[in-house]
Amino acid sequence: MTRAIHKMYYLCMSNNSRAINITLPDELVREIDKAAKGEYASRSDFIRESVVRRLKNQRIVDEWGDSGNWEAVVDFRDLPGGGMPAEELLKRLKHLHGQDR
Repeated sequence: MTRAIHKMYYLCMSNNSRAINITLPDELVREIDKAAKGEYASRSDFIRESVVRRLKNQRIVDEWGDSGNWEAVVDFRDLPGGGMPAEELLKRLKHLHGQDR
């Protein structure tokens, strides 16, 4: 995180913070929870960081400089609990890209 975000986060978590109530559509709450879970964050942390970034006009950029505008092809969080063998995963990925010819 950038220094400004660290500072804003500290301010949010200090004694100067307060709880607020907002109303959101159920589908949006489900999407927020799913995204937060993917980042190992709480709903509040995810919303707080999103708001701070929006106020600072910042976008999330990973270590390679990618802003994260990726198309979701497979959501591995929706797989059954037992996981999947690596061979099966590679087979499915090759199939998605038409390499199984």
